Amino acid sequence: MGALVLACDPVGPVSVEPRDGPACGNGLVEDGEECDLGFANAVDGPCRADCRAPRCGDGRPDEGEQCDDGNDDDRDGCRRDCTRPLRSTWVRALDGGELAGVLHAVAPTADGGVIAVGQGQAAEGAPLRAWITEHGSDGELRWSRWLPVEDGWAAATARAVAIDGEGDLWIAGELAVDEQDDVWLVRCDPQGEPRWSFHDDYGLRDRLSALALHEGGVVVAGEVMLEPADRDGLVLAFGGEGTLRWLHRHDGPAGGIDDARALAVAPDGGVLVGGGEDDLTRWWLAKLDADGRELGVSRQRGEVGAWVAAVAVDAGGDPWIAGTEVLDAPDPSDASTWHTQPWLARLDPAGGVRWRVDEPAAGTVRREAFGLALDPRGGATVVGTDPLPQATCSRRHCPGRPWLTSYDAGGQRRWWALPDAVTQGEGRAAAWGEDGTLWIAGARRVVYLEADAWLGRYREAEEVAP
Repeated sequence: MGALVLACDPVGPVSVEPRDGPACGNGLVEDGEECDLGFANAVDGPCRADCRAPRCGDGRPDEGEQCDDGNDDDRDGCRRDCTRPLRSTWVRALDGGELAGVLHAVAPTADGGVIAVGQGQAAEGAPLRAWITEHGSDGELRWSRWLPVEDGWAAATARAVAIDGEGDLWIAGELAVDEQDDVWLVRCDPQGEPRWSFHDDYGLRDRLSALALHEGGVVVAGEVMLEPADRDGLVLAFGGEGTLRWLHRHDGPAGGIDDARALAVAPDGGVLVGGGEDDLTRWWLAKLDADGRELGVSRQRGEVGAWVAAVAVDAGGDPWIAGTEVLDAPDPSDASTWHTQPWLARLDPAGGVRWRVDEPAAGTVRREAFGLALDPRGGATVVGTDPLPQATCSRRHCPGRPWLTSYDAGGQRRWWALPDAVTQGEGRAAAWGEDGTLWIAGARRVVYLEADAWLGRYREAEEVAP
């Protein structure tokens, strides 16, 4: 049996060329290096691959940093000092029952607190009801109500709220009656106890989405479904005791699906109302006089679709409108496949466009604007939702995250932000308080009919010195 012999070339002395200056990665901290852990150097380690210590601006969030995007742009969600533009005072996950707990609207109170409204479940096995809650500025729950208080309703949702000069709450949404929805309006005392309520049936399914105080009463807007593919926008005005003053319907030029999602009252007592029309292929904004007569309407077609989500009027009479435009819809019947982008526009009192800015998304994703809040210092803030990065969307659920963008009066972006303490969910509503507080509300959605409502009190972070 032969022997196996492994032969190697003789190894002589190894010659190492001398190097000028320090050698990052040799484990020795030399001139010009802040650290050197040898093989342990890493792009996200305690010593970076370039032998520098972790620092704000290196693109890697470290302990003590809220964020780090590697640039000095204060308007992109992470400021140059590695803090976020918004600082939460507190965030609460509210108990809305076992099923869908979601908040749709908020209204600051005169004493620095907030009223929030939406939908939740009062008890296990109970139907979903309209949910009204008040919190103090410190986050303490003052009271919570489930409406209607009677047992005869299958379900109810509160979608809009306003507080009048007496502290009364005006709440609008819909009631489920005989397997279809009716429009619903209720006026409550400052503790949420109903003074009176109104509901009526205008079609197969009716709902109210927006509300504004108007001439001692309110004006509300929503939609009425005549047939599954035929809806009209609906605007109703009420007096202080619940008397219906007038009704206005909006039917787009091509018919089909039209709705009214946004509403505001102008300084002259007129009403601005907007939404989507002609199967939501275009957005519309109309001016009504104090008696509900249409004075004029502006409309604009999107690349594929468009709608107005929110409208507000500033002290100078300029309307601000926020909406969403559909850029592409691979499957028109499945909204989770749509590529959409939010937008904000400021108009003059005659309806001319002063400026418009878009909120483009990276890649083909669905981003949607839901709310608009005028800043008491000037400008406005838009709140919305976009999918989580690399999220898989279905017809019933698309995991998302809330976002906000603030603009000055000239349309320049002040900041863009993901609110801290809410990493997943929906941003549904925002409102600025006179004290500089920004209230934000929405839901952390699990699946289509399961969610946790959330409410947060935020303030802008202090300015960073250049």
